[in-house]
Amino acid sequence: MSKGEVLIVAEQVDGKVANVTLELLAEAKKLADKLNGTLSCFVLGHGPNLEETLLKVEAAGAQVIYLADSAELAEYKTLPYRRVVIDEVSTWAEPPHTLLMGSTTTGRDLAPRIAAFFETGLTADTIELDIGPYEHKGGTDQSKIGYFGECLYANRPSFGESLKARILGPWKNPQMATIRPGVFPLPKIDLEALKAKPAEERAKIKKVKVDIQKTDYRVEITKTLRELSSKIDITAADVIIAGGFGMGSAEGFKLLQELADCFENSVVGASRKAVDMSWIAYPYQVGQTGKTVRPKLYIACGISGALQHRVGMQKSEAIIAINKDPDAPIFSFADHGIVGDLYQIVPELIKQIKAGKSLNTKNKEAVAH
Repeated sequence: MSKGEVLIVAEQVDGKVANVTLELLAEAKKLADKLNGTLSCFVLGHGPNLEETLLKVEAAGAQVIYLADSAELAEYKTLPYRRVVIDEVSTWAEPPHTLLMGSTTTGRDLAPRIAAFFETGLTADTIELDIGPYEHKGGTDQSKIGYFGECLYANRPSFGESLKARILGPWKNPQMATIRPGVFPLPKIDLEALKAKPAEERAKIKKVKVDIQKTDYRVEITKTLRELSSKIDITAADVIIAGGFGMGSAEGFKLLQELADCFENSVVGASRKAVDMSWIAYPYQVGQTGKTVRPKLYIACGISGALQHRVGMQKSEAIIAINKDPDAPIFSFADHGIVGDLYQIVPELIKQIKAGKSLNTKNKEAVAH
């Protein structure tokens, strides 16, 4: 095993690899390169879609794939999944330098159990990753004093989400973190190009022994229900019309929906404060405690632009802010800003967009004739 190995534990939803796994693989390649090590992926599952999962994680950058294929792993179960991962990694001469998972329901459940077994640290809800040096000069534990040249930098919002903190834990490998979905770009997956590669350039697939114990079945899953939160994926939208506390009420989001309907592949979003006020459901929340999005267009209506919200949408291709407060922080990073009453501006936007669409339709008809 390479001391510089970076291991991603893949997540699958309904038998398909989750986007956060592919995002992580693409970003983790940079970490593996800095360590002069290997990027690997641990895939657990079973079923007809498993082959596609293997191809996608390889296309995203995995150089080695550890495959645990068993009917017992067809659906995520906490203790069986924990068993398979720790049984395999425990046999390695050296643990991986870094172990990463998505900060999802599955990742938040499994990652701390793996970290506890290896008695190592875990940083949750990370938004930035890097490798760099660290020198520990003091503290009550003298054994921790020293220089560490290859340390995992895991950055996450802290102090009421007003600052970003760098969390370090270089004393024991694997150095672990869970990463929020959407904070890294989703790589382009070209399966045809992958299949055209010669065998010696393809990823190595290593079969993993599955030896689940009776004690791993203390919890039985009788039924899985996909609720509202799993049906709404605002991260896939090209256009997001988001509302904040400045909307004033739940009724205001009907106006935002009308604006969203003017665009293809669009959805309404919200700030945490709007969700806290019960004006809109949590699955629509954008920000550090909600979803991280990268739409082509993000229109923020009545949103101040606090760091908690900013980290969830700042990588949008274009940001338009509408706020009656000219000193709102959001204007400092928006591409375009409109100062004024959103209840006057948004209806005018709707009117102008619809008029533009109508004119385009007439012009196309005239050309056709």
